[in-house]
Amino acid sequence: MFFFFVAVFLLYCFYPVLTYDTSKSQHVSSVPPESLAAGRILLTDRNGEVITDRAYPNGYYKFIEANLESEFVEALVEIEDKNYYSHWGVNIPAKIRAVRDNFSGKRVSGGSTITEQYVKNKYFKTQKRSYLQKMREAVLAVYFNAKMSKDHLLNIYYHDAYFGNNLYGVGAALEVYFEKDDLDELTQEETVILLSLLNNPSIKNLEERYFKEYFEQVKKRLGYNFESTYRWKLWRKENRDKFPFVTQKYLKSLSDTQMTIDAELQEFSREVLQDTLDELKGKNVTNGAVFAMIPSTGEILIYQWSKDFHAEDIEGQVDIIGAQRQPGSTVKPFLYLMALEAWAHPDDLVLDIESEYNSFQEGKVYISENYSLKEYGLVRFKKALGNSFNNATVRLARELGLEEVYEYYETYWFNLPFGAEHYGYSLVLGNAETTLEDLVMSYTRLLNLQDPDKFLLYDILSDPDNRDISFGVNSLLSTSIPQAVKTGTTSDFRDNLVVSYHPDLVLGVWVWNNDNSSMQWVTGITGAWYIWHQIIEKAILMWYIRDRKIKIPEGIEQTSYCLDIDCLRKEIIYSKTGKNYDSRIADKIYTESDIFEELSAYERDRLDDLGISVK
Repeated sequence: MFFFFVAVFLLYCFYPVLTYDTSKSQHVSSVPPESLAAGRILLTDRNGEVITDRAYPNGYYKFIEANLESEFVEALVEIEDKNYYSHWGVNIPAKIRAVRDNFSGKRVSGGSTITEQYVKNKYFKTQKRSYLQKMREAVLAVYFNAKMSKDHLLNIYYHDAYFGNNLYGVGAALEVYFEKDDLDELTQEETVILLSLLNNPSIKNLEERYFKEYFEQVKKRLGYNFESTYRWKLWRKENRDKFPFVTQKYLKSLSDTQMTIDAELQEFSREVLQDTLDELKGKNVTNGAVFAMIPSTGEILIYQWSKDFHAEDIEGQVDIIGAQRQPGSTVKPFLYLMALEAWAHPDDLVLDIESEYNSFQEGKVYISENYSLKEYGLVRFKKALGNSFNNATVRLARELGLEEVYEYYETYWFNLPFGAEHYGYSLVLGNAETTLEDLVMSYTRLLNLQDPDKFLLYDILSDPDNRDISFGVNSLLSTSIPQAVKTGTTSDFRDNLVVSYHPDLVLGVWVWNNDNSSMQWVTGITGAWYIWHQIIEKAILMWYIRDRKIKIPEGIEQTSYCLDIDCLRKEIIYSKTGKNYDSRIADKIYTESDIFEELSAYERDRLDDLGISVK
């Protein structure tokens, strides 16, 4: 029975050692010195500007070269564990003396050895002090004393000890308190301050009576005789974190310390986002996000995941760039690309009328409806996409096949957790969820502009004439260097967003409310588009976006389209080689050969009602 209890107690003692996770510790005792660098989060933007210089969340560390012969280390051993090099990890006489001193009111040295303090700092940092706990530390101290050399343990201890102010290790204390990086540079007074802080790390300033009394006792014990030169205050390291969003992303990814963020562009986007949302607050618009990247390299230029990282009312510390939300019509380009890859052409005619579709729910039908509540009858393919017509989009999805569209979407932009029938035809109107980051990443895959269909899609989305009906030719979606751009607004105005892509930059802007409530009378022009437009123009001024002439890929030709019977009015279009059109849309003459779908008798009647005849 005795041996059983001994075995259980030893298991209890060694359990923290056996289960210790070194990957989650920043302590010098568990992380190789070379991996700590300067011992802090020091991030610079792509141009070398320091954007973050702060302690790690669980403490500020800095490794310095070992110097066991320094006056500081000798004083440390004298005060903390005078017999360090002669005992076997536990000093019984010192424990007895510590108990006696505590009763007499003196406390210049504790009963714990340096080895026991090393064990406590590494494995029992959050444990409450008790006699049982001290027994565990003593057992492990004997073990580590036998396993490791005295010099190695001592070096680890003073590189790992806590000096207050969230500072761990003498290197951090040297830098923050005295702006030094060498133990030999310490004065006697600075040495006494550090040794006193070791035993009083939680003090708020050096003027506390208890600290000053201990300071004088240590000074006397070491035989020092100096006049104080320091003002009695506790110095603190200034934490600089210009873009907490960027820092938090770095902590998750553990990427290189030089970030690809452009500090000027990041700051500009934050100001524009905050100013715009402040103006719209009365319309129940409270939060937004901006994400931008260079598509050719994958470098992130802007990472602004909320209006204000520190704002509690909007849950500013929740990364909305990585949150699942409905993207609205920004998913439509992928459907139209699928159609281009199948059989469609940019100037084909598509049907835009309200129609009934299978809802995949018993007793219910799904009815498409444009935002304007208008039906446009027959419209050109590129106009249907540019103006974001819902009726034409849903009809196109039916022609392509919902299951096929579902599978195509999965390959392009996000994994759909439910089957195609769960979403129904509203899938192509953006009722499924994705993240802003995934959406932007998906748009980068549209930039292979030597692919004929992707070239045509880019041309459609970058031409203001293709969005004239819904947005106007001179809307905020028009910029000094054209962008392929798509907007999206979800049901009940819960979300409003813009995603644009250009060979030099892909940008996504999203505005919403964290409580998912509807925005009030907010259009894209006053919301996401306004923010997006300013950031694009700023990126152009900073030369991130250049005016590029895109080479026409093989299989595409630039030709003319006769808009009237006499061909007096022409339009220059991009078309797949060999495609001709007989319809004359200016004279409202439409031919069945130009419609990419077969019309039913009902649909012909509906077109007649709208004054549209098809030959």
